[in-house]
Amino acid sequence: MSTKLETNYLNHVFSQGMSGNERMPTLLYITKQQFGGQKRDRPLHSHDSLCEILLVYRGFGNYVTRSQTYPIQAGDILFYNQGEAHEVRSMSDQEIGTYCFGVSNLRLEGLPENHIIPSDGYPVRPAGALFDFLNELCERAYQILDTGTFGKAAAQCLTAALLLIAHKIEVEPRLTDSSEQDTRMSARIRDYLDQHFTEPLTLKTLADAFQCSEPYISHLFKKTTGYSPIQYVIRRRIGLAQTYLVSSDYTATQIATIVGYDNTNYFSTIFTKIVGVSPIRYKKQYLESLRGAATQ
Repeated sequence: MSTKLETNYLNHVFSQGMSGNERMPTLLYITKQQFGGQKRDRPLHSHDSLCEILLVYRGFGNYVTRSQTYPIQAGDILFYNQGEAHEVRSMSDQEIGTYCFGVSNLRLEGLPENHIIPSDGYPVRPAGALFDFLNELCERAYQILDTGTFGKAAAQCLTAALLLIAHKIEVEPRLTDSSEQDTRMSARIRDYLDQHFTEPLTLKTLADAFQCSEPYISHLFKKTTGYSPIQYVIRRRIGLAQTYLVSSDYTATQIATIVGYDNTNYFSTIFTKIVGVSPIRYKKQYLESLRGAATQ
């Protein structure tokens, strides 16, 4: 038995580009994080011109985004819309096994550019019975991406398939407990920190900005995100520093200044403490594992 396709179904799922034709999303890179290796944190960071989809193939931990902490485990798919700060945290001293796809020029019907799910959509979804299939799809795409023009084209098609399949997987919320009012307040604090994290900030600065006490601000934010406001700022800075390390020619000294540190040695110490390796070593290791363009 066979089924005939009587239309170009890409027109039904991908919005049209400027030329009026359907436009496939552009695959920028694929990274594979090997399960069981020494943990290398990728602290809170965001992307201004791309989105990401990530499959957890082994391990467990937490996904932090939108002022919430979401438990994750093998078989989960994580969605990162453009501009949303996010972080995956292992719950052990070993890395979580993941595939991560960076995509630009994504226009799904009814969503802003480079949004895989609505801004208020649940960002973690279980692959369930589709896990083995999607895991194999990710591995195939990862392996063929660097095998020439045809390999890159095939990897792009596999990525489009991953996006469309994952987009339709049903949601099974596993949110940590937090009241709606606390969540809204925490989101306001997060937005403020996201706008000012490269500037000099103290808990008093934050408390004054929201006209609340320092203990209240600290307790509320940590309850919903797992981090104190100052820890969040540090992780945003280190996350941004990692982005510059792998996507620019800036020196470590220049990057330290950009992300808010006037002492390069202190920056290097904080970076090494959080990530597990020095800035230069991190850049070398990351680029060795990359398939595609270094645009993160």
